[in-house]
Amino acid sequence: MKILAHAGAIIGLYLAFSFALFLGLQVDPLYGNIGLVTVGILVASYVYFGFVSK
Repeated sequence: MKILAHAGAIIGLYLAFSFALFLGLQVDPLYGNIGLVTVGILVASYVYFGFVSK
């Protein structure tokens, strides 16, 4: 169950990163920058809550 949760989180982070790149390259660079900062925060929280805070 733990492996599926990590796999789901990684897939979700990948999709969020891809959407942020789409926003930055196709829509507006400002939206892409905001999206990449958001993805960075999500990755940092995933690493912290998933591995560090145990």
